[in-house]
Amino acid sequence: MNVRRYWARDMRDAMRQVREQQGEDAVILSSRRVDGRLEVVAALEGEAGPEPVSPRGSTAPRPERKGTERGGGQAQASWPSDPELTAMRQELRDLRSLMTRQYADSEEARWAARHPLAAECKARLIDRGFSPELAGSLAGSILDDSAPEQAWERLRARLSGAIATHRPSILDEGGLLAMVGPTGVGKTTTLARIALRQIRRMGPDSVTLVTLDSQRIGATRQLQAFAQMAGISVRVLQDARELRELARRVDDGHLILVDTAGQAPRAVEVEPLFAHLPPDIRAESWLVVSATTQGSVLRRVLEAFQKAEPTALVLTKLDETEQLGEVLSVLLDQYLGLAFVSDGQRIAEDFHRVDTGYLTERALDGPDAGAPAAGNARERWAAERLAGAQPGAARSTESAPLELIQPVGKGRYATH
Repeated sequence: MNVRRYWARDMRDAMRQVREQQGEDAVILSSRRVDGRLEVVAALEGEAGPEPVSPRGSTAPRPERKGTERGGGQAQASWPSDPELTAMRQELRDLRSLMTRQYADSEEARWAARHPLAAECKARLIDRGFSPELAGSLAGSILDDSAPEQAWERLRARLSGAIATHRPSILDEGGLLAMVGPTGVGKTTTLARIALRQIRRMGPDSVTLVTLDSQRIGATRQLQAFAQMAGISVRVLQDARELRELARRVDDGHLILVDTAGQAPRAVEVEPLFAHLPPDIRAESWLVVSATTQGSVLRRVLEAFQKAEPTALVLTKLDETEQLGEVLSVLLDQYLGLAFVSDGQRIAEDFHRVDTGYLTERALDGPDAGAPAAGNARERWAAERLAGAQPGAARSTESAPLELIQPVGKGRYATH
């Protein structure tokens, strides 16, 4: 900010000097009478301009430099700061921020007055953990003449259609499939669940378990215990080179499931695990994330693990979260599709291919809305669908179209 002090006969003379020296956008910060003359302090956002004016109207000398920095043949001046002017500058910033917030609030109030039903739906979405941006995008399509039940059903359909899914072919064709992600999200358990699913579909000879997790105490023992009960083999490998050698020796259609060590977002390896595999070996990495993760943390995880080049997501611990809206707000803003979800401790029964209708029901109505107390939430959802009834409270008989959320980024939500 360019701050100047002027001396003048009266305010008209002071305003003239300010306009000539700093232009029409300058702001008067203070004025006072000193020895019969008017002292005026004016400020202008931007770089320093002409020299300040002295009491006699001549150019006043600049303050002495308090220090210099040598470098590049030029000296950088360090000027003293006036505490009063610094406080005034901060007050101006605070005032500008306050006016900006008040303007935004007034705009929101005017929009809510024009579209009360949409505003009510937006508020309900925010209460369920959805971000204000996504809630506004969803509610923006609500028609003013819609009934509340129809409006909420339309939101349900739009949200369900916007959740990207991934239908993996590697489980049928075989290859290398690695679980990557932070510590404690359930990578080893997810690996065991996929292995059990493959054994039931294609037999125990179709799966080999591999662990590269030599850091966590008990990780290898946990996988070995499961492999012994399932009647399949498990290999403990040290690095990606041994994994490549193993991949060359297996038959076509065989699935090698790879358990990796958990990594903090800041410590994700730059080179992907399958960077140097031969092109004829099929390989994928799935990123395992927890539904209990905070939205800001989940964004950092998704950004950091882009280095691992994942092709799909697995969402775990649905049964441990009360609000799914925060997680869905983040997942809807990225390109990876969901392949599987887990919502309980049972290895087989609580692991499912993603059902966007079920996720939407959990996000909008909570884990127990409109359902009996006993039984698994996913099983209750499936039972209601088989019974021919929509889950939860009574719905509108008119089916809503499955639309994508265009304002958030339609291209990223295409189903894989």
